[in-house]
Amino acid sequence: MTDPFAYYRRSPLQRGLDSQGANWAALADEVAYAERFAGDDTLPAIAIADLSPLPRLGFKGRGTIAAMQARGIVLDATPNRCFPQPDGSLCLVLAPSEVLLLSPLDGSGERLEQLNASWNIDDGERTYPLPRRDSHAWLAVAGTAAPEMFAKLCAIDLRLHKFPNLFIAQTSVARMNAILTRVDLGATPVFHLLVDSAAAQYFCDCIVDAADEFGGGLVGLGAFQKLADG
Repeated sequence: MTDPFAYYRRSPLQRGLDSQGANWAALADEVAYAERFAGDDTLPAIAIADLSPLPRLGFKGRGTIAAMQARGIVLDATPNRCFPQPDGSLCLVLAPSEVLLLSPLDGSGERLEQLNASWNIDDGERTYPLPRRDSHAWLAVAGTAAPEMFAKLCAIDLRLHKFPNLFIAQTSVARMNAILTRVDLGATPVFHLLVDSAAAQYFCDCIVDAADEFGGGLVGLGAFQKLADG
């Protein structure tokens, strides 16, 4: 089993997940992640996974949409919408001047690295990269009971008929500013949450505590990868 302490880059939730019995593995860029927990073979009613080790990258500025389109990203300027990409990554349009790119669940970050490397201030594109892998923790919450659970933590009505797939809410969750995106995997509702990494453990504890009433709990990234594979 991988020792997460052997890696320079780790999730801000690493210590808390380790105390819950996480089994660890490493991504290609040598970042430790919680691959599984005991009991992952049967998903709980609400499954909560730490995706913080996965690559992510932001861009901001008046020329951001055009710059992303020029680089082959599928998107338009509609704010608070998520645009799935052919490789399984996600492009979150937070505003006409800001996007957030999330890697596929397999952790492949080559495309995001290329996007970051291709940016040059001398090009005058009126956009600049933001290191969201450092600034934001990333959780995913799956399950049909998730909207009811979120009603305890968030004022947004996340019932499936009120908050459609691929919509984004920039709101308060557990009294913290959060970016919340619905991206279903097959028939399973899935909500991605990005929050300030400095308060990641507090935030995760709030989500786990709220989900406990519904039989929810932590799972490894591997459980979400299986969902994505169908």
